[in-house]
Amino acid sequence: MTAGYATPAFQLEASAFKGREPDEHRWGIEAPRFDSWSVRGTWTPSPFWAVQVSHGRLKEPEAQHPGEDENRSTASVQYARGGLATTFAYSLKDRVPGEKLSAFLAEATYELTPRHAVFGRVENVANDELFPDHDDPLHDRKFRVTKAEVGYAYRVPIFGPLGLALGGTVAAYAKPAALDAAYGKTPVSWTLFSKWAVGL
Repeated sequence: MTAGYATPAFQLEASAFKGREPDEHRWGIEAPRFDSWSVRGTWTPSPFWAVQVSHGRLKEPEAQHPGEDENRSTASVQYARGGLATTFAYSLKDRVPGEKLSAFLAEATYELTPRHAVFGRVENVANDELFPDHDDPLHDRKFRVTKAEVGYAYRVPIFGPLGLALGGTVAAYAKPAALDAAYGKTPVSWTLFSKWAVGL
């Protein structure tokens, strides 16, 4: 349940919701429960800039951390003009009781032409769930991992507003040496994708 108030430059929202994340049985309908809340403020000083901050209190959101509530806070700045779109964002997950886990990212997309686009993203995340096995000596240890990714997309108009985007990404990672045995010394990942879209 969400309510808000908006002006041309400012928007304020508040929500109440069930904090527990859904389980693996996605077709099961879970009972609604308003046990968590969040607030968000957005400022758009011009058509090119958007700034937002948010904070929420979630009731036991993660099944693997029973009895732990979470405070989650975010802040972001977005800029888009011409063929360039950028985002800078920061988040903090504060388990109560438990660890504080922060993350930040910077990403940009540049449209070379209406059909060709390149994009890149760098994100740095603190995570203590890389080893879910409780018997693992690294279980519940916090590690900070950085991912740098670049990609390309080619847009194919099909009919009217319908189109198809084809592309791929390559990513490299920086991580503590303690993760080498599980994730490799210099891990690299890649993806190929196709995406139907409206309004290409």
